[in-house]
Amino acid sequence: MNSRERVLAAIAHKPVDRAPADYSAHAEVNDRLMVRLGLTTPKSAPDADGYVRDMWGLRTHPETGDTCCPFDEDTTVDDVEAHPWPSPDALDYSGIREQCARYHDDYATYGAPWCPFFHEVGWLIGQETYFIWMHTKPEVVEAITRRMVDYEIAVTRRFLEEAQGLLDIYYVGNDFGSQRGLVISPAMWEQFLRPSLKRFYDLAHDYGCYVMQHSCGAIRDIIPRLIEDGVDILDPIQVRADGMALDSLYRDFGARLTLHGGVDTQHTLPFEDADAVRAQVRAYRELTKAGGGYIMTGSQELIADIPDENILAMYEENARR
Repeated sequence: MNSRERVLAAIAHKPVDRAPADYSAHAEVNDRLMVRLGLTTPKSAPDADGYVRDMWGLRTHPETGDTCCPFDEDTTVDDVEAHPWPSPDALDYSGIREQCARYHDDYATYGAPWCPFFHEVGWLIGQETYFIWMHTKPEVVEAITRRMVDYEIAVTRRFLEEAQGLLDIYYVGNDFGSQRGLVISPAMWEQFLRPSLKRFYDLAHDYGCYVMQHSCGAIRDIIPRLIEDGVDILDPIQVRADGMALDSLYRDFGARLTLHGGVDTQHTLPFEDADAVRAQVRAYRELTKAGGGYIMTGSQELIADIPDENILAMYEENARR
């Protein structure tokens, strides 16, 4: 099997020669590993001065972190509608097909606009304000959410059109969980998030893509609803969050859902040795080898406290037949 065949077989819950693997890490880890493997040298990003206005209209000072929000307690739905929302025409989609085509024959291609609207609303009006307004100004929250999602649906549609069938997996991200449970109640998730999420899933399926939903944390309570709405792959399987042990999730949902993640970035990778990492990877391989439905990677992005030896051990062990 090549990489592409292995990923698509796992998603289809078919046996694979080994678990397909993915890689995601913070820039510091990327730079460190690239130096170790002789690939490149680290580069520094330039700093900005003054307030910076983002596409949603939020002004932020990069040094102090001070922000100026365009909405306040007096904001009405009419104010939300009158706000200068961004246009999908401002983006350049021209290189998407070429990028997909470059890897499509050998690898399963995944990506698309990230569309983290749950976070973007919180960033725009403030997270505490967001949660309060769900109760006190739900119509304003719903209006802001709809305008953001309308924009991101339009951008995603153009992205998928430009990919021309060469994107295998649509990857969308919003974090719904904490270490112990959902960030908001299931009822609030149903009201303010679920209908918008379904719009993204349906759009991706219309273009022949599998859907991979990213959410950190303990989200077991909503996994059946995610499956019902069309999620094919769940990322990142944060195994030390409550209810998120990979063997339990695989037992209960593995026939209908591909699990992406699981190699423990909270304890095993940073604090144990390479033998413990290899043992965890072997356990996941034994659990999933007959039925597929698993893609091996970290339970979160790889960060700087994880020794290089453990990162390399994870991928070396997974590559063993």
